[in-house]
Amino acid sequence: MTFSGIWENFQERISPLRSQLFPREVLIELTDEGLRGQLFRNDRPEPVSLEAPLPPLTCKDGMPLEPEPLGDMIGDLLVRDKLLDTHVMAALPPVAVQFRVIAWPDGEDLPDDPSQALRRLNPDLTLPFSLSEACFDLLPLAGVESRSLLAASPRRLVEGWIEVFNFAGAQLERLAPAQSCQLAALEGVLQACPEDELVALLDVRPEGVRLMLIREGVPRFERALEPDRSLMAQDLERCLRFYRRQDPAAEGLRLLLTAPLPDVELVEESLGVGAELLDHGPYGSLVLQGLAIHDRTP
Repeated sequence: MTFSGIWENFQERISPLRSQLFPREVLIELTDEGLRGQLFRNDRPEPVSLEAPLPPLTCKDGMPLEPEPLGDMIGDLLVRDKLLDTHVMAALPPVAVQFRVIAWPDGEDLPDDPSQALRRLNPDLTLPFSLSEACFDLLPLAGVESRSLLAASPRRLVEGWIEVFNFAGAQLERLAPAQSCQLAALEGVLQACPEDELVALLDVRPEGVRLMLIREGVPRFERALEPDRSLMAQDLERCLRFYRRQDPAAEGLRLLLTAPLPDVELVEESLGVGAELLDHGPYGSLVLQGLAIHDRTP
């Protein structure tokens, strides 16, 4: 065996040990249209290195329709960047997750096992799937002992993405809702907002803009906005009027952008407020920033 061959053999043998002693993580943000990700090492993100469109017709409404081709593509990206031995933290596509506020019976303590209690009560939450067929997280709302925030996805969707990463040969450690990651990244901003202030978060992406309305740190309304820039301001106004009819106490308004928005002046003029461009620092997106924080939340 040559000296180079001996060295390569040694590297292969110590690779599993190195990954245990010096674990590396990859943060991946998924959408119906594509993915992007970056290595997270020593509590610091490295530049975005994983970025690719998903093959057509392989993902719809957050559901992976072709797990094997998707897995092969992700696996190829990880192998290319020598990241196959990393731990993967992935954020589900935003359309894959539904949010609801759960109000527990007045005067009762939060159940010891809220998830089991919710399944037993099985309330009508107007979800497009049943709780028995769902994977979900329940998070207590800050300062409100009798309410929890539910983030739920169809079980078959979650299992579909697990299958994708199995085909990729990746060590999947966590799947998180993209919106929960965004809320984690915005925690400081949202805590500083008055209770009656409505936060309009515009998630600006190449494929379009998605609106999330947040009040008291809780996502209250979500939908994709009109893709025609000339009509987007009107569409946003309609969404705000619709929401405020349900929640007339939401008086103030704060407009946040995840990325620069072309013709943002039309939106600012229509709403009468200035837009604030969020800074996600060295992370590739607000979702990836929050995914790193979310992973370290006990």
